[in-house]
Amino acid sequence: MTLVADKQRVKAVFKEWDVLTEVLTTPIVYHPGGWEASLPEDNKRIVLEQRLEMVRNGGWDRATDAEVVSYLFTASLVQPFTSDWTNIYLYVAATLMPQIRQSIPATPTELSDYQMHELNDLKHRIRDSQKRRRISKRKEKNMSKRKLVMEENDGNVLLGVLQEGCDPIIKTKEGSIEEVLPAVPDFLKEAEQQWAVSPKNPTYKPPAKPKAAATPPAAGEEPKKTSDLPLLADTEKATPAEETTGEAAAEVAEPTAAPAEAEAETEVPPAVGPEEVPAEVAVVGEEKTGMSRMAEQEVSERIAEAPAPQPAEPTPSTAAKTGEWEYYLEDGRGPFESVQLAMDALGLDKGTRPSHNRWDRLSTALKEKIQRRPKS
Repeated sequence: MTLVADKQRVKAVFKEWDVLTEVLTTPIVYHPGGWEASLPEDNKRIVLEQRLEMVRNGGWDRATDAEVVSYLFTASLVQPFTSDWTNIYLYVAATLMPQIRQSIPATPTELSDYQMHELNDLKHRIRDSQKRRRISKRKEKNMSKRKLVMEENDGNVLLGVLQEGCDPIIKTKEGSIEEVLPAVPDFLKEAEQQWAVSPKNPTYKPPAKPKAAATPPAAGEEPKKTSDLPLLADTEKATPAEETTGEAAAEVAEPTAAPAEAEAETEVPPAVGPEEVPAEVAVVGEEKTGMSRMAEQEVSERIAEAPAPQPAEPTPSTAAKTGEWEYYLEDGRGPFESVQLAMDALGLDKGTRPSHNRWDRLSTALKEKIQRRPKS
């Protein structure tokens, strides 16, 4: 029992010594700005006295009033205070120097709830800052933990040293452990030098995988169709009849129907001798041949009048809407809102001229007389 009591007494003495060391060595926290040298030396003595008093009364968990005055004193020389912090500064300073109340009558005798909350919060923040600085200094002074490993096998000794935050250093030496022991200090120095240059080895990065070539679809297998975008998922494709209405639809249908009709009418029956063909059939054949020639001539004329393909121009299904283009005459007159108005200005006969508003379907001669420009 006596031994246990002695151990507890020794621990208590060391604990008090550690607390006393912390009270004497913990630096005072000042506001950044370089004005700490302007603080009176007497204030530092008051700081130590108040720290010891707080330790004896239960614990040093927040900054003392003298430390608050030290911080606010250096802060007041860097930036102006608000009314709340001015009252807090005067109130705390008056606890150290009561003569302030005589020289500054506006010094408050008590603080509001908000001001008292701000004062207590500042005391705890100053103390937390002191604790963080003390812990960081301890880490800087303490060396990192190291571990030395030695394994003897078949006349060789495997040396390995590990340190926190570093990759292990491994080396093999010939001989027994007793023979290798004198070389351990040099091995540790080499490890320290290597860690100083590069504590960790570069991370291994595997080479990029080659992209697999796209395999063509198997024979008879249809390619997969990509799904529509969300905005287009419910969109139904318009039929040709919906895309082209009125006269434009009729004009689009005529060129496509004419070649089919011409092909149907220009089919020639197998050749037979003139002696084998009856007279009536020969007459009918001549009439059909004449009709097919007329159809071919009509198709040729329509193809000649059709405009040349122009990739830059909109297709019939995407015709420009009224108001997107302006039309000018060859002599500079214009602009006109539609092709029909431009043809009216040219004085073309409405019975013989095109009756649509499609500039891309005009003949080359009319396109030269009527020029289209984007509407600004």
